[in-house]
Amino acid sequence: MKKDSLRNWAIKVFIRDINLKRSTMIYLFFSLLSITFVAEAFLFKYAVLTGGLSVVGIEIYLFLITLAISFLISGPLVDKIKHRTKYFNITLLICLLGLIISAIPQTLLYYIGLFMILLTIPQLILLWFTILVHETNILNRGRITAYLMISGFSLGFISVIFIIYEFLYPILSILEFCIFFIVVWYSREYSYIETDERLKSDKKYLNIIFEKHFFRYSSSITVLSFIFGNLLAGYGFDIDFFIFALASFTYLIAAGCCLDNIGRKTSIVLGILLLSFFLVSFGSFIESSYIFGMPRKVFLSIHYGFSILPLLLAIFTISGDFSTERGNLKFRGRINSLFLSLLFFGAVIGFVFSIWINDIYDRFPIFENFLPNFPNLLNGFILVILLVWMMGMKEFLASKEKKWADSLKNIFVFNKHGICLYNYSFEKNELIKEETDEAGFDEDLISGALTGIIAIISEITNTKRELRQIQKEEATLLFTYGKYHIVALIASIELPVLFKKLDAFSRAFENKFSKELKNFKGNVTHFEPARFLLTKYFSKKYSEFSEK
Repeated sequence: MKKDSLRNWAIKVFIRDINLKRSTMIYLFFSLLSITFVAEAFLFKYAVLTGGLSVVGIEIYLFLITLAISFLISGPLVDKIKHRTKYFNITLLICLLGLIISAIPQTLLYYIGLFMILLTIPQLILLWFTILVHETNILNRGRITAYLMISGFSLGFISVIFIIYEFLYPILSILEFCIFFIVVWYSREYSYIETDERLKSDKKYLNIIFEKHFFRYSSSITVLSFIFGNLLAGYGFDIDFFIFALASFTYLIAAGCCLDNIGRKTSIVLGILLLSFFLVSFGSFIESSYIFGMPRKVFLSIHYGFSILPLLLAIFTISGDFSTERGNLKFRGRINSLFLSLLFFGAVIGFVFSIWINDIYDRFPIFENFLPNFPNLLNGFILVILLVWMMGMKEFLASKEKKWADSLKNIFVFNKHGICLYNYSFEKNELIKEETDEAGFDEDLISGALTGIIAIISEITNTKRELRQIQKEEATLLFTYGKYHIVALIASIELPVLFKKLDAFSRAFENKFSKELKNFKGNVTHFEPARFLLTKYFSKKYSEFSEK
């Protein structure tokens, strides 16, 4: 019993609602890997081998500011692209050409290659983000993003070897091209093409970013980035990469699960409290070589591991949630580009401010009498203000989407001729045909009526586009289509997550019953095991359904 309870808990926490198609997951993985290979190689080459971020010259400042501006420019461009996967492949090819050009030992060519990389990397990240958000929902986005980041960044560390041993650098380009061909190959199976209908919106971009709750989240990300920049100025980036990676990946799993299971706001607040522990510890042991029995370098490595990649995870998840709200899809690239540019701007401002305030205290010791040890206490003071500021946030979208199960009414699976193959009432927890005598209609009558409605609306509108939704005051009908069947879900409210679940259920239904659907001769008992698919895609607790 305990073993089953532990298994159900693990399923609920780590893999529930994660049902991406194999081709989609592979494409997302290799496309992210192609980005991390280039990004980590350049981060190591231009930050670590040039003295780290403890000695920052004008070149690094320009590098970060250029990245921030490049993200801002790339956002509107990505939003105008319809064929996202095709454009990703083209942009990745240009980035790889920049990588090759930058390896040529000539100053002009080096900067041309670097410019090409700085121009394309933000576009690649935003394109990958839009594909990720398109394929995920509020219930699984945090974990899927975390799992992809762990796999992508861990394998991306391999690129550091090619930077340490310069004679291997040309092989990095060859390896990148191998990944590029894998991405292109899988883009034949998976593609993401936006439509004008999905991109329709009456909203204005400026109204979205200055909306109260959006502004609270974006400003919070900026403040956290400011603290990160301040931290870099005070302690540098002298870390143990193995411990940093181990801490990052461990915390990413925990953060991804928290974001999906306990909510965005609560997860970020807990992360800030954890961050405050490290900051207070550094302030308390500022002259000590050891902190809680650990060398300062180890403690700092864990601190950065709990800060950098989890902050990126929070940005991808939160900006993804905002961009799935009604009317915001049109601005998905711009929303994420704003968050990422604020990350870089905040870090630069925090770094510069830290250097400036420390210089002021060095020149004018009298300030110690009024605000003693202020530079070291600044981050902790900011975190207190940030926690108060975040109390006013709401669990946007999540508070509504997390109740998706309560909105479910009925589901019907029927073939193209209107014969009901399977149905279920979520309100009654039973098959609708059990109510046939009382209700005065049966499941085949309902399925036939729905088939007729779909055909009539298609005829009236004179379009081949499939009907996806019918909205009434107290109910919403959602439709998805297979090769031989149609699935209709009746819910009390329209939620984006229900479309994702319905599509996933329909794919699984067609895969499981492909022979029965193709050779259907009237026997619907073959489809009774579909109740187990309902368990997988429409049950909040796996233990609610039991096999009979």
